[in-house]
Amino acid sequence: MGLIAALIGGVSGTGMHMMTNSMRKVPLSRTPWMHVGYFVLGAWAGNKYVEVEKKMLMDVNEIRADKGLPPLIGSGYWVKYLPSDE
Repeated sequence: MGLIAALIGGVSGTGMHMMTNSMRKVPLSRTPWMHVGYFVLGAWAGNKYVEVEKKMLMDVNEIRADKGLPPLIGSGYWVKYLPSDE
């Protein structure tokens, strides 16, 4: 999941840079090193999003466990938003 998130984030970052160049009506490849910079920044943001989502999932399940409720989200699934079997 980390590689997919990094690739999606990287493509999004590069796309944002190209979109801003397009809106400013300058050539899309005006500063090509910024394409790489935004790709790296987007890949980092994509990986960070996965970590934040996993931490939020654990916090929600911990709060539900403190209240005596079953986990809302099954954290062991490929598709994370399936109800838990418990």
